[in-house]
Amino acid sequence: MIAKNAKTWDIGAISGIPSWMELMFKKVIEYHNVDNIHDIWPNFQVYTSGGVAFEPYEKSFNALLAHPVTVIDTYLASEGFMAYQQRPETHAMKLVLDNGIYFEFVPFKAEYINEDGSITDNAPVVQLKDVKEEEDYILLISTVSGAWRYLIGDTIKFTDVSRHEIKITGRTKFFLNVVGSQLSVNKMNDAIQDLEKKYDIEIPEFTLAAVRIDGDFHHSWYLGTDAELNNEELAEALDNSLKDANKNYKVARSKALKGVKVTTIPPNHFYEWNALNKKKGGQVKMERVMNEEKFAQWEEFIAGL
Repeated sequence: MIAKNAKTWDIGAISGIPSWMELMFKKVIEYHNVDNIHDIWPNFQVYTSGGVAFEPYEKSFNALLAHPVTVIDTYLASEGFMAYQQRPETHAMKLVLDNGIYFEFVPFKAEYINEDGSITDNAPVVQLKDVKEEEDYILLISTVSGAWRYLIGDTIKFTDVSRHEIKITGRTKFFLNVVGSQLSVNKMNDAIQDLEKKYDIEIPEFTLAAVRIDGDFHHSWYLGTDAELNNEELAEALDNSLKDANKNYKVARSKALKGVKVTTIPPNHFYEWNALNKKKGGQVKMERVMNEEKFAQWEEFIAGL
């Protein structure tokens, strides 16, 4: 319905999760057989992003435009409006400190995170006045509506303590620490962006799991891209990028983590998976990390397409 009626609307601004916006843009472009979304909506100038970090989607999002638009990042949830991009020269967002939300921060370290993404009882809590820049924290919020030290599930880092500016770096449940690799979503996103730059490709979606092959652990990645590249070459480049950026990963690769496997699939397969699991829509976040049982279901689903 959106694609069919798109040409009758004069759209100047759009809000939503990047992955859903990309999918919608592609459907509109395909339906009307045009080159980019500005052929349909020439006055489209502002995109308000939210739900996940926009940067991993930036390249594939911009590929659907005729010219750049103003991107404004926001951080909001059912529990409240927590941060917004105040300055155009940065993707960081300013915490809203006068809106009935009290923020606390737990250092994002493996010893403080349970397997299900919750935090341990002995995890230390840092107040706003004591946070440090460029360190990852698990976010806790208490609100005037009754939430008490609620684990929102996101991890953030401060890019500017004096301005209270943050970036979302990942999700606690998307933390991969099997055999000590200590991979957070921001590390994964950085490695994916390295691949995009190195091979001039777009990878808007990915997921991975630690799986056992002949008794040894490997990281198995599925990358959503329409580019046709050698999977073994991509695996080596991805592995090297993670080794360079993460000393814990590098140590794990020299010991218990025996290998890296990459499989490329069309990005649309990720959206079909979400639809199968009744999670299709504008507020859906693709699972970046799966356990072995869920990953087996994922591979069975992909094999059947």
